[in-house]
Amino acid sequence: MTSWPPRHCGIATYSQDLVRALRKEGHEVHILTFKDGGKKGEKFVHPVLKIRKDKAMKDPGWDQDLFKAIAKIGPDVVHIQHEYGLYLYDEDYSAGLLRPFFKWKVESETPIVVTYHSVYTVLDRPEAIYMDVALKLTNAAIVHEEYQKNNLPINIGRVPDNVYVIPHGAKDVKPFKHSKEEYDLKGKKVVGLIGWWEPNKGFERVVKVWPKIRKRVGSKAVLVVAGDARPGSSSGQIYKPKLLKAIEKSSARKSIKVITGSFTPEDYDKVLSTFDLMVLPYSRASQSGNLAHAFALGIPCVATAMEGLKAEIESSKAGMTVPLNDDLELLNAITHIMKHDDMRKRYAKNAAKYVTKQLKWSIVARKHVALYKKLIADLAEEMRPRKKESPF
Repeated sequence: MTSWPPRHCGIATYSQDLVRALRKEGHEVHILTFKDGGKKGEKFVHPVLKIRKDKAMKDPGWDQDLFKAIAKIGPDVVHIQHEYGLYLYDEDYSAGLLRPFFKWKVESETPIVVTYHSVYTVLDRPEAIYMDVALKLTNAAIVHEEYQKNNLPINIGRVPDNVYVIPHGAKDVKPFKHSKEEYDLKGKKVVGLIGWWEPNKGFERVVKVWPKIRKRVGSKAVLVVAGDARPGSSSGQIYKPKLLKAIEKSSARKSIKVITGSFTPEDYDKVLSTFDLMVLPYSRASQSGNLAHAFALGIPCVATAMEGLKAEIESSKAGMTVPLNDDLELLNAITHIMKHDDMRKRYAKNAAKYVTKQLKWSIVARKHVALYKKLIADLAEEMRPRKKESPF
């Protein structure tokens, strides 16, 4: 159960990559998704969840459509990709998911797995309450980073025994050879920002320090700002003109290239392939699919030293981290890597090696299957009839 292409959404892209890998392992995977998901005639894709124009749930009883579709399929495991905004109905914090969770817990002999894509070191009150209840009603929760599992007990006041760490996967893909030529960047040293334009991404900070970076790196340095405001995101729609205005007013405007769009996976990889260095100056993030994609293409990164970003950079040795909101350190890190080609190339090799050993979707898919098998066996044992023992 997930969002699904053609919806432009990080969860949809993640799910598509995971499903492709699971199918390569020989498993039949059905997709339960929203009415804007799936192409006509696409096999095993069931667009059953009705949504409004703003992508929120249209029907307060949407779970009934879900039950009917799942009963018809008869799966061995039900796996939900969770993001708070995905299953929202009239600002209910996506708590409507707790209804099917409870019903499955009471009535079903099918394991329920949930992957949580936004688990922070500190959860706010609704998030903490939701996680506490959801963990009690489902068989397993998957998070992408060890810190997420370690910090959950602090937030919910107990130590759950059904949380598993499976990393965000990365595609086994090669960079597009002629991407720089296609985007008129041939011969340029490209620093890149990509993704949905939201205030927490901090892209304007790189724009602010870019004139100094370019002066130190040289005339071949170009900053690429790629992406757009997410459709339906009020914060994104407010942030977009601010970001574009900052770019327009920059004294180094001629060396900043804006590529606007909600990219298909292929176009995303093509734009990303123009980067020599990617920057993630985030102020809030649990982990980043953009980081995994960059590593898959052998692109080193500079990222804020927070949450999963710090852990991935340190584990991979494929970049540098900088303190939160420290523009001087951000400037220095970008400049240092872009001025030292040998270091940048070493980081690039480390990124590709890290993907091969840790993040390839084939590895991630096998970890999912191992968890599914364990849960099926555990639930079968739990449901097995027991003989009543005499108290004497």
